[in-house]
Amino acid sequence: MTPKYRGDDDDYLDSDQERGRHGTGRVAKKKRPQTGYLPTAEGNGTVTEVFPNQCKITDDAGHEFACTYRKAKLPTTEVRERAPVAVGDRVRFEKVGSRDGVIDGVCERRNFLARPAPESTMRHTIVANIDLLVIAAAARSPDFTPGLVDRFLVAAQAAGIAPLICVTKLDLLEEGAERPWSLYRDIGFTVIETCAKTGTGLAELRAALAGKLATFCGHSGVGKTTILNALLGFEAGKTGEVSESTGKGQHTTTGAYRIPGTDLIDTPGIREFGILGVAPADLRRYFPEMVGLACAEADCWHREEAGCVAHDLPRYGSYRRMVESLIAGEN
Repeated sequence: MTPKYRGDDDDYLDSDQERGRHGTGRVAKKKRPQTGYLPTAEGNGTVTEVFPNQCKITDDAGHEFACTYRKAKLPTTEVRERAPVAVGDRVRFEKVGSRDGVIDGVCERRNFLARPAPESTMRHTIVANIDLLVIAAAARSPDFTPGLVDRFLVAAQAAGIAPLICVTKLDLLEEGAERPWSLYRDIGFTVIETCAKTGTGLAELRAALAGKLATFCGHSGVGKTTILNALLGFEAGKTGEVSESTGKGQHTTTGAYRIPGTDLIDTPGIREFGILGVAPADLRRYFPEMVGLACAEADCWHREEAGCVAHDLPRYGSYRRMVESLIAGEN
């Protein structure tokens, strides 16, 4: 069975009382979208960190505010959101004093990255309104994991977000060792090899991030925050060691940071990532190497069809696991 998202100590849900109040919004104004989202022009701040009952917002002048939610004014969707807002959301808020505020509405999202929350009727929106998804994967400790990389690539393409694969901890790679991430470059994805200790690849990565709102995602312990610290020049978040017993990292960080011309978002490391909003028949569109294959059937799903020529592709096993899980409704 394909793994789906599992909650842990760094994940939260609103209380039953608070969850029961979601979706009790006022009737929207005539020109407001049916979802209840505000026009982008009405936003006066951006969410930079989310907590169980409030969030941190940076206004357009760069000042930070701790804000609570006016749930009656928040948008309702066909799928319940696990949190009222996500990092990257543009919001309209009212200032209360010099440091506090109250969110009055959430602006329309141009895109978002989400995964299933523990309850099947809820989704956890990780980030919104981003230009670039940086998929961090370690060369070693933990070893490169193509399955999660593939899932992030599909999610990014489906959301219209440009993906970039950042291979970290290059110093741990033995001389002459295979580079399993090379096939992604051959397919056409951008791959940058980096090492925070030696500075390898940091200049290339900075150039790729310039002028963009970028989000770093990946397995726990792959070194996302270490690379982010190297880019920023200061300690952006607490870094965690890889667990000796599991070989997996510890969940440590979330937050948004700014360097001249670039905004960066670090997300907590995750162990599993379910795909939302992709129909089984559409999955092949997000595997570029499958587009235009000369299979015997014009509408080949690349499963058990006679004359399918996709079986020998390097990522075929990953595709089959994903498509079968989507068909089974397992994300």
